[in-house]
Amino acid sequence: KAIARECADWIRKKATFKSNTTQENMGGFLNIDSDNRQITTYLPLAGFTTVDIGCERGNNSYNMVNKFLAPHSQEYARLFESIWNDKTKLQDVTEEVIDSITAAYNENSAEFLYFVALYNIFNEFLEDISEDVLPNEATGF
Repeated sequence: KAIARECADWIRKKATFKSNTTQENMGGFLNIDSDNRQITTYLPLAGFTTVDIGCERGNNSYNMVNKFLAPHSQEYARLFESIWNDKTKLQDVTEEVIDSITAAYNENSAEFLYFVALYNIFNEFLEDISEDVLPNEATGF
């Protein structure tokens, strides 16, 4: 429960969550702003998994992620800022996220939250487990 509280406190201090309030699709991209204001943009992104960002292969026949450096990335930075600050397109849902986290740790035991977190971290690996890859306790291996 302490971790959930710390997470909620961290969100209150450092994060903002927004939700699309329109019926418009918004293609995903990632802007990384380095210390020297050199923005790098990656797109398209459908999610934020290692497969989606191109670090792992996954089971897609292909997954092409493009990388744009400045000055080409500047337009993506402007687009992000424009949409992020447009209250007709995005609604701040930070408090709802905090409320969900708070409800999770108020309504569930710490053990349950721990096991749910472990499951979500390792579920892809658990799907691949069979007796062939598990240690054989009878032989000690």
